[in-house]
Amino acid sequence: MRVGGIIDISTKDIPQKSAMVIFTVGCNLSCGFCHNKHLLNKDVGRDIGINALIDNVKCNLLVSGVSISGGEPTLQNDLLNLCKEIKKLGKYINIDTNGTNPQVIKQLFPYINRIALDLKGPLKPQRLKQITGSVVDPKLVIQTINLVNKQKEIDFEIRTTYVGNLMKPQDIYKIIAFLKKAHFRGNFVLQQYQYSENVGKKYKEIYYIPEHITLLNILNRYKTSKFPFGIFIRDNVVGYSNINDINVNGF
Repeated sequence: MRVGGIIDISTKDIPQKSAMVIFTVGCNLSCGFCHNKHLLNKDVGRDIGINALIDNVKCNLLVSGVSISGGEPTLQNDLLNLCKEIKKLGKYINIDTNGTNPQVIKQLFPYINRIALDLKGPLKPQRLKQITGSVVDPKLVIQTINLVNKQKEIDFEIRTTYVGNLMKPQDIYKIIAFLKKAHFRGNFVLQQYQYSENVGKKYKEIYYIPEHITLLNILNRYKTSKFPFGIFIRDNVVGYSNINDINVNGF
C-alpha cells in the first residue's frame, strides 16, 4: 500500500474513539481546497506491506480503531486485504472516501464499521466539476450512498466542507434535500474549511474560512426538523456538535 503518513493516535477522526490514521497516496479528484493536497503526488510517501502495517497496529495499544484516509483509499489495490487483517485484531475500522468507487466500497462491507463520505457538493455534474476540478459521475456517488445506507450495521457519516468563495448556501440546501429524499440514516456534517500549508499559497487568497455564524445560519432552518438523520456542525467554535445542541447565540 502506498502510504503518505500515519498518525499514531487521533481523537478527531472517529467520534468517541481513539484511532490510528493511515493516509494513502493518490486521489481521482483535484479539489483546490484539499488540505492533504501533497498526497496527490505519486512520488510522496512509501510502499508499506500489509504485514508491516498490521504490526504497527498491533503495537499501538492505545487505540481502539483504525481510520484509513487519503487521498482516496479505494484506489489502493490492497485496501480490502488490509481491512480483513485489521478486523482480525478486533479494531473498529473507518474508511474515508469521496464515494466514486461503489464496487470497492461494497467489497469492504463485511470488514468495516464506518464510512465517512465526503460529499463535495450537489450531485450535479457541472457543479461537482466546479468544486472538485474534476469530472465526477454523480451516479457513482449516489450508488455508494444507497449501498452504504442499506448496511444498517455500518455507521454512516456524510460530510460537506463549506469553503468560503466556493460554496453557496444553496449547495447545502440541495444536499440536505437529496439526503432527505434518499432516506439517509446517518449523520450529515457541515464542516468548516480550514486553510493549511498543504492547500498551497495560491489558494490562500482564493478561498477563505467561513465564520461560525455563517454555518449556523445555513443550518438554522433545520433545527427541530424531523429528519431520519442528524445534522451537525464541525468548526473551531463548537467542535463537533448537533445543531439542536447549539443555542441561539451559536454556542
